[in-house]
Amino acid sequence: MAEFNPVLVKELRSRMRGARAFVLLTIYLLILGGVTLLFYAAIADISASDLNSGRTIGKSMFLLIGAVALIEVCIITPALTAGSIAGEKERQSYDLLIASLLSPWQIIWGKLAAALSFALLLIVSIVPMMSLAFLFGGVSLAEVLVALAGLVATALFYASIGVFWSSALRTTLGANSMSLGTVLLMLLGIPFLALIFTVIFGRDLSPDWINSILFKFAAGAFLYLHPFIALQATEVQIASGGSILYTRVPIGADALGGSIVVPSPWLAYVLLALLLSLVLVLLSVRMLRPGQEGAARQRPRREKEQAAE
Repeated sequence: MAEFNPVLVKELRSRMRGARAFVLLTIYLLILGGVTLLFYAAIADISASDLNSGRTIGKSMFLLIGAVALIEVCIITPALTAGSIAGEKERQSYDLLIASLLSPWQIIWGKLAAALSFALLLIVSIVPMMSLAFLFGGVSLAEVLVALAGLVATALFYASIGVFWSSALRTTLGANSMSLGTVLLMLLGIPFLALIFTVIFGRDLSPDWINSILFKFAAGAFLYLHPFIALQATEVQIASGGSILYTRVPIGADALGGSIVVPSPWLAYVLLALLLSLVLVLLSVRMLRPGQEGAARQRPRREKEQAAE
């Protein structure tokens, strides 16, 4: 255990020893199981009267479980990390933490990994419920793996948002508010801006720059930063017989312009989430600066010791 990050070990012990983690996990599964049970009760009559509707029921149940799990991950994960650094400031233990021999990376990585370990526990716990869809059919293993990859990438990305605001602000309330506000702004703002852009420029007489490769790449990156849009687009692509790893984007205004191969929407979302998570973590590490602040706090004590000598 001496080789492990001490912040990670401490956070894991404090998080898993109490009843809060198990209560949160229970509530998480109760909500997911309740929604699934209500959905099955609503379609039980249809499944009993039509034997050919099993694949549709299985697909609908899988999409419902994935959507509810993704909503819960979007809400819970930022709250797990929003108080990681800000909580140390409120407990007056931040000075001791940054004055220790731990590097900024060890502090941020320990806090983030502890929160992600619990988030991964939440994600793994929904796998048995997703397997219920296999009883009806209509769901492939590739779709399950894509859904789990999207959930893990979302947990990492939104946990990094919580760590960033926790490092930037001094109170847990402010960090929680800004983290959830950022998540809601992304989840609601991206579809709203896409809708407004479509209403304004989605006419027959569109500007030429809309059909350019640069704009299509930028628009795709903007849209696929939304987990629901990226995963839903991937589901449509798989259902239409497309590849799970790549898709083709047409070049030019007509079909004669050709096409280029780009990553599948879920893969683009995972790559963007990893890149932005790395940027947020590096910014959080930079905001700690334990070496400079620790030296500034130790300088008055050294001056007093030299004066006493």
